[in-house]
Amino acid sequence: MTALHLADLRTLAPLAYSEGISAGPDGSLWTADARGDHYRIDPSDGSSVHVASVDGVPLGLCLDSDGYLYTCLFDRGEVIRVDPESGRSEVYCTSASGTRLIAPNWPVFGPDGTMFVSDSGTFDLEACDGRLIRVPSGGGEGTVIETPALHFANGLALRGDGVLFVIESFTPRVLALVGADLSTYVDLSRTVPDGLALDEDGGLLVSCFQPNRIMRVPPGGGEPTVVLDDWTGTRLFMPTNIAFFGRERRSLAIASARGWRLAAIETPWRGQALSYPRIT
Repeated sequence: MTALHLADLRTLAPLAYSEGISAGPDGSLWTADARGDHYRIDPSDGSSVHVASVDGVPLGLCLDSDGYLYTCLFDRGEVIRVDPESGRSEVYCTSASGTRLIAPNWPVFGPDGTMFVSDSGTFDLEACDGRLIRVPSGGGEGTVIETPALHFANGLALRGDGVLFVIESFTPRVLALVGADLSTYVDLSRTVPDGLALDEDGGLLVSCFQPNRIMRVPPGGGEPTVVLDDWTGTRLFMPTNIAFFGRERRSLAIASARGWRLAAIETPWRGQALSYPRIT
């Protein structure tokens, strides 16, 4: 069993209450906190630069080839596009198939510029109205992907062969969308899974908001392995999302919407390269 060690977990940047983390095309890391403040982080020394403030609660974010940020505003039902040079933002998507987004959570780009968004639905254990949204390159009206309703759709990861992985936090499990077929990829009982990151071998890393752990699902699926665990919550506290970074993409950044820092740890896995399409 491959395991990471809590003693190797380090502070990447002292930025609190940051739900999402994403690596950009230039190697920088990007995050946004619960106040709507967006930051660019230099992973070499952890220094951060404030690039924008928005009115809303940011969750997931991704980037295009020009370095523009695309952020899900959970409370406003919007995906916005942020220019980190000017700090200005504009609406990118607010609706799909004629209905308003409920609670957009995580965006991910395909190589052609198509954006996939998890629309979580109602934050209630008894509710089940989450959706997957497909947004055309350039933004505007999205399309609801026809699947059964999701029990709080959360983190996304898009594999190189086009398979889209999505978390159902309140079931809890990871689903795989292959073409039009959505099926269970792995069950994660007695956890609250939140974020996903793929490695080049096809392994799927899952950050769990509860308990405080990160798991890895082997290539092709199968029994997940706990690779990092902190039952005390003193070092790894409510991890929400994760992202590979660094020259070899073997470092893992860990965000926490309830914690006081962004953390990082070295891994034996090389992260899958992300898509940074040109959006016009």
